[in-house]
Amino acid sequence: MAAAGLAAAAPASAASITNGSFEVGTNPGATFSTLAAGSGAITGWTVGGAGVDYIGGYWTASDGVRSVDLSALSAGGVSQNITTVAGQKYKVTFDIAGNPDGGLGNRIMVITTNGFNPQINNFAVGAANTHLNMGWESRSYTFIAGPGSVTNLAFASAEYNPYGPALDNVGISAVPEPTTWALMILGFGAAGGMIRVSRRRHALLLA
Repeated sequence: MAAAGLAAAAPASAASITNGSFEVGTNPGATFSTLAAGSGAITGWTVGGAGVDYIGGYWTASDGVRSVDLSALSAGGVSQNITTVAGQKYKVTFDIAGNPDGGLGNRIMVITTNGFNPQINNFAVGAANTHLNMGWESRSYTFIAGPGSVTNLAFASAEYNPYGPALDNVGISAVPEPTTWALMILGFGAAGGMIRVSRRRHALLLA
């Protein structure tokens, strides 16, 4: 009974990001390599706009050793098609910083799904931010999947210069609905009750 309750509560709408930390792909070298629109050199991702800089050892990544500057010489971006369930709510997590070579100021990133639902994310490059101290910040973005089984998730620079927002450590998870949480709580409660009954029976047999 409890097992059935837990099974019902288990998410059937899980999604995943391929290569969320950009660690797999054509080696960008000790500094970085510039990728043009249409490039698939970063495994799982497609480059768009005016291209991106695929960062190797040029600055410190948030997770692993690689990351992406979403502006090459001008605003570019990366996108990925992910498997989703229509009507399901999802939460995307990611880390953002900014190319410090352009001096102090804002680096703006725009996130969309299927070209809609834009979210503007600003990272303010300060005096303390350097290649060794990028000041990565964790952010999130939520969306409800539309019709069909595939959603295009895109991260784009809004900086029309070579000093764009930096991106790393992208992940995704389904957001449980209130009814799902209720089922999980009931399932765990039932499981606890069965354990207590089993212990009492065991104690009576030993008495």
